[in-house]
Amino acid sequence: MQMIESTSEDQRVAEQWIREYLTREHEDLGRGGAVCPFVGPAREAGAIRMESLRAEPADGTDELVSSLRDRMQHFRDLPVPEGKEPLTALVVLIRDLPRHRWRLLDRAQRRLKREAVREGLMVGQFHPACPEPAHWNPSFAVSRSPLPLVAVRHMAFHDILFLHADPVLFAEYRKRFGIRYEDGGKVPQEFRTLYEGAPRLPAPTGNSYIDYQSVTLLHALHQPRTAHQAESSFYLAGQAKELLFSLVLEEVRAAQEGIAADDLGRSSWHVRRAAAGFRLLGEFWELLSTLSPAEFHSFRDALGDASGNGSYKYRELEFALGVAAPSTAATYAGVPGVETEVYRALHDASVYDDALGLLVRRGLLSAGALGPDRDAQTIRDAWARIHREKSVSSGLLRWAESLMDLAQAFGRWRSLHLLTVERIIGYKPGTGGTTGVAWLRHVASQHAFPELWEARSCLEGGTTGGDHAFPPSPLDPGPGASRKRERG
Repeated sequence: MQMIESTSEDQRVAEQWIREYLTREHEDLGRGGAVCPFVGPAREAGAIRMESLRAEPADGTDELVSSLRDRMQHFRDLPVPEGKEPLTALVVLIRDLPRHRWRLLDRAQRRLKREAVREGLMVGQFHPACPEPAHWNPSFAVSRSPLPLVAVRHMAFHDILFLHADPVLFAEYRKRFGIRYEDGGKVPQEFRTLYEGAPRLPAPTGNSYIDYQSVTLLHALHQPRTAHQAESSFYLAGQAKELLFSLVLEEVRAAQEGIAADDLGRSSWHVRRAAAGFRLLGEFWELLSTLSPAEFHSFRDALGDASGNGSYKYRELEFALGVAAPSTAATYAGVPGVETEVYRALHDASVYDDALGLLVRRGLLSAGALGPDRDAQTIRDAWARIHREKSVSSGLLRWAESLMDLAQAFGRWRSLHLLTVERIIGYKPGTGGTTGVAWLRHVASQHAFPELWEARSCLEGGTTGGDHAFPPSPLDPGPGASRKRERG
């Protein structure tokens, strides 16, 4: 990437967005006041500086991170009028970044966030498809701008809203603003609640392995509710699955980054690891299937309404795979930190969305097939064409099959879940209020990447999808139903 002079048109569009969006109220914001209360005073003080970077055709996340790190250093070196440091901001417009690479800004911001916060800075990304949710109304994707840009500013007291859920980020916030909470000063109750409930890092033990893996904290978190040994296995398996959900989700997101960079080898590598994570997750059902019905019922009452269906990290993973209904995000309403994280995943594109976008860029699929009424037959035909026309040495075919490996591993995980629950509790209702086995059987029948599966039926004799009957796809109850993904 390289620094360039901002065009008058770029500046006009950005300044209009700042003036007409950021400094005004918005009906979906969930509170009164401007979308960004900071921007109005900063504009009046003349404390906002605007620059431009031009993306090169081969630029990926690494190049974005490097360039934005340079702009962070530049921001620190800027002369600041006395008393105006809290209002100072640097807005960096990103020119020539293709639409399918906008998500790389999200990855770059995430990679830079801890580094920025350690230095007392905040870095925020904005683009037309930005998934960042509003704090007061997470169903509203608040950070969508008419062109890609990044803003750098100094950390402020209200940033507890964005830093409370991560113990590393919170520790940096606490260094700077903790005294205002701990000396009995006047603090908004919302801020105080987040501050007091924020996770703290454990004190170092001096043992490098224990500290690196947070081993003492991990073991301290093993808190089953009863003395039954069977619950200990159940409890630990659930905690381990949560960690693996996080791992698989990160690999899926990394695979999406590879798709955005048109690097299918890299994407396939991360899809491969995500599929391996699902296979490892499946082994936990083998462990849990060793619980007899009597053993499970010995501690079931201690679970109350707790259910794996309440896992927010698994819900994010389902969104990333494109298999969860948007309405499920509402389950986490009011849960600090979790609600915004789930809605961020909802607002973001799934790996399948990105995969279909790549087929459009490769000329295998028309953009019109991905409209509000998705053309499933055309999508099936595109996947079938890859299998008919590409040799086994084709990177495109190998990538498509890696996606199939992931979809199969995910389906196997769901099927093993069904079998394990059926074995242990039979046909009783689930702990989370579901119908139990009946609900799991319905879920297990739904595939990730449905047209990729259905394309198999289109290959024999070179026929098209119109000659076959297909089962309903996730979020698609029948013929003619729209599979448009709801946004908020």
